Amino acid sequence: MYDEKAEVKEMEAARKNMLQRLEQLRQRGVGLYLDGKAVLPVEAVAKAVRENSPYMADYVLDAQGAIEQVRFDKVTRR
Repeated sequence: MYDEKAEVKEMEAARKNMLQRLEQLRQRGVGLYLDGKAVLPVEAVAKAVRENSPYMADYVLDAQGAIEQVRFDKVTRR
């Protein structure tokens, strides 16, 4: 049986979790980008955490293997 309320709660929990993680990354100096434009964590979450979101996160690492950027780019079909 489909439970819409449970799905909404799950999506809100995912948004909150992602926002916290992105805030932590930003505080450590990691750049956040949405379609090539620097954004705040709340902007990235608003676009990327949605049902059927067309955005995918790409983690860019520095030479030592630490995350230096998280890039959210729209995925399109060709």
